[in-house]
Amino acid sequence: MRKQGIEHDIVTYSILVEAYCKEGMVFEAEDFVDTMRKQGIEPNVVTYNALINGHCLLNRMDEARRVFQLMVKKGCAPNVRSYNIMINGYCKAKRLVEAMELFHEISQKGPIPNTVTYNTLMQGVSTKQLYLKGNTTSYGNGRVIGTFTFLHWDGFFLPVEAFSSNQNVACKSSTLHCRS
Repeated sequence: MRKQGIEHDIVTYSILVEAYCKEGMVFEAEDFVDTMRKQGIEPNVVTYNALINGHCLLNRMDEARRVFQLMVKKGCAPNVRSYNIMINGYCKAKRLVEAMELFHEISQKGPIPNTVTYNTLMQGVSTKQLYLKGNTTSYGNGRVIGTFTFLHWDGFFLPVEAFSSNQNVACKSSTLHCRS
C-alpha cells in the first residue's frame, strides 16, 4: 500500500491487528501496534478489542486483562464489546468469578450491558448451580407493578429476563433450581 502512496491509518492498522489476532499471531499484532505508535497513531477501542480478543482466543486471560487495563490507562474507554470479549474469555476459561466481577463493573460504571453480555454470562454459568429468586416490586400506594426474577449464582444476582433465549440451556443441564 505504501508503494502506491497510500499511508496506513488507524483503520488499516486495526484491520491488520484483528487479522493477525484471529490467526493466533497476537505478538505479531502487538508489533503492529508498536509500529502505529512510532508513527504517531494511537490505538483506538477497535484496535484494543482485537488484541484483547486475540489473547482470549488463546486462553491468555491475564494478558487480555493487561491489554484491557492498558486501554483504560491510555484514556481509551472500553465499550460494551470490550467487556463482552473479556466476559466471554473468562467464561470459556472457567474463571466465572472474574466474569461476574466484570459484569458488575460494567453495570456500575461501564457502558450498559446488552443481550450479548447477558447471554454470554448465561452460557458461562449454565454449568454451575443456579437459583431463580422472585422479587415483587410495588409503587407508591402498594400497587404491584411487576415481578422480577433474578439469577443467583455464588452471591451474584442477574436479571433473568435478559436470558430468555438461553434459559433452556440451564434447564437442560439440570442446574436450574427455583426458589422464592
